[in-house]
Amino acid sequence: MIPFLKPDIIYEKDDVTVITVQDLKSLNVNALILDLDNTIMAPKAAKLDPHIEEWLIEMKKHFKLIVLSNNRKKHYIDKVQKVLDFPILGSAEKPWPVGIKKAMEILNESHEKIAVIGDRPLTDIWLAHMYGFKSVLVRALTAHTEPRWKFYLRKVEWSFIRR
Repeated sequence: MIPFLKPDIIYEKDDVTVITVQDLKSLNVNALILDLDNTIMAPKAAKLDPHIEEWLIEMKKHFKLIVLSNNRKKHYIDKVQKVLDFPILGSAEKPWPVGIKKAMEILNESHEKIAVIGDRPLTDIWLAHMYGFKSVLVRALTAHTEPRWKFYLRKVEWSFIRR
């Protein structure tokens, strides 16, 4: 296993909705940085599935939330912002520091009180390790409908965390 890709919690077979408030409270966090595409929303969908919407409503009762996405399409990010009632930052360039400073400013929490939840070890989990955040890795919502190259890239990424 490559240490900087090892999540604090991993859900190998499940999406974000299996994460409970208790799971996150066990990490002693107050805020969540959520990945967008394939973590809380199908790519290009700009809408929430009902079970994810219910999960987000529950999470908002207990944690500050923000979405940090690498998606660069402003019209899409604006469309998603109309669906979500918490901040979303696009063009984040995870795992690099481009979007994280603004996210930290909005969340106003110390690094150790933040968890990153995402579906990609090389972006979401690496970001968490770079900044001292907790990390939660989930299965992608729509990996089976992705382009072939992305499907294989996910397989390679996940092989690094299983060693």
